[in-house]
Amino acid sequence: MRGAISIKCGIDPGRHKIGVAFAESGMLLFSAIVPRSEASVLSDALKDGDWSLLAGWRKEGDLGAVAGKTVEKIYIGTGTSSKELIKLLEGSCDIEPADEYGTTLKGREIYWMLHPPKGLWRFIPISLRTPPRDIDDLAAFAIIK
Repeated sequence: MRGAISIKCGIDPGRHKIGVAFAESGMLLFSAIVPRSEASVLSDALKDGDWSLLAGWRKEGDLGAVAGKTVEKIYIGTGTSSKELIKLLEGSCDIEPADEYGTTLKGREIYWMLHPPKGLWRFIPISLRTPPRDIDDLAAFAIIK
């Protein structure tokens, strides 16, 4: 698409779920956690730019923030199941393997920045708090950064 705005995509592959995040200028636009069994749907969304396919797995952001935008590069974590996912995504755009060491901890920090604790929870160190949901999508965002 000529004239479309390009964004970056981070993917945190796993055995049972795949974290995916879209960012522009270092800002998180949209994120989702896709079941591993639905990896082909993620592939279709990336190849066709049909972000609505990911709506049911949304965790952060808004689909409207990625509407009309194309992915310029996919940064995919080199951990669990990454080779199979890279093969599945080939041809969608430029794919760059990325070290995902420490991204889960970074994802936890990102969660608490997006959802600051309230009340007495504010005084508990981040390292002792556990987010109330899976954060694979935020680990994917950390892969981009």
